Amino acid sequence: MLDQKQAFVNIFENFKSAKLVSPRGQLVKELENFSYELPPNVRFMNFKSRNFKLDYTRKEILWYLKGDRYDTSICEHAKMWRSLVNADGSINSNYGQYIFGRRSGLICRGNVSQFENVIDTLKNDRDSRRASIMILKDVHLLSDTPDVPCTYSLNFRIRENKLNVSVLMRSQDAIFGMTNDLPAFSIIHEMVFQSLKSTYPDLVQGNYHHHCNSFHVYERHFEMVDKIVDGDEFNVVDCPAMSGDDEVKFLIKSEFDDIPETFKFTKWLCS
Repeated sequence: MLDQKQAFVNIFENFKSAKLVSPRGQLVKELENFSYELPPNVRFMNFKSRNFKLDYTRKEILWYLKGDRYDTSICEHAKMWRSLVNADGSINSNYGQYIFGRRSGLICRGNVSQFENVIDTLKNDRDSRRASIMILKDVHLLSDTPDVPCTYSLNFRIRENKLNVSVLMRSQDAIFGMTNDLPAFSIIHEMVFQSLKSTYPDLVQGNYHHHCNSFHVYERHFEMVDKIVDGDEFNVVDCPAMSGDDEVKFLIKSEFDDIPETFKFTKWLCS
């Protein structure tokens, strides 16, 4: 079985053939239409040169779980978010608002979130191709906001008794972006998996599939990529599995004052 370090090294080795481009005047090495695949729960790119901050990653995931586009508390933990706050105080790239936010209206069936719709869709049709979560919208691209979400969508499928996920992005920074996007989307994958186990007891968690129109590294990180490929130190992050559907529902409530002892993932996330 491929170890976690080698799985990430294999991804970065592709930058040997990357092309140089300068979107918004910033020099990057870019791989167009790049795809990578990772085993379930391989989610933390913890190389020494990257100086991975697990505490921040936990805070970002908790921020997503709240799903509040007007919650700017994340700015206290990463200053780059300050430049992305819209004039009305909202942040478009809080993915939780699209995943867990409830929708209602003439074209919506009830007061349901996209996350709940994924679960319902796969419970009603095991082979469905419609279990998707949409993030990037036309209004983002047509507005003057500096905060345009990098992610198009997540799609979940049950095939050969495995719950697979495919994440599609228009753009991903391989250093800062992937380090935080991957844990978040991998955890959403696990949440969907645990939510379906009561319906499909023999279901197993499949692989994480990722496709990006522009997978890139900024100039300031060129040397870091070389270090990673040349054998940089890597440490595995221990992350407990979720206990089941009850823990998923607890996570979505985002009220963590009294965490049950059996919810080891939630305790880890809030530690």
